[in-house]
Amino acid sequence: MGTITLRLPDDIYQGIKVVAAQRKMSISKLYEDISSSLLRGHNAEMRFRKRAAEGRPEKGLAILDKLDKHFVDNQK
Repeated sequence: MGTITLRLPDDIYQGIKVVAAQRKMSISKLYEDISSSLLRGHNAEMRFRKRAAEGRPEKGLAILDKLDKHFVDNQK
């Protein structure tokens, strides 16, 4: 497992602490969840771009539908 050090403005750090407390998780776990979500979105975008470049727009659109569903489901 890797370790990183972040420098954040105080107001952002305080906001992160509040969100983590409200979700009953550590700040580390919150950052892990945020990072995982970002990487899933990035990976989906790369798959979409690859399929679009291969001339298979229907597969790319299917990935976008999954991505849309993911973000809708996670905002509930």
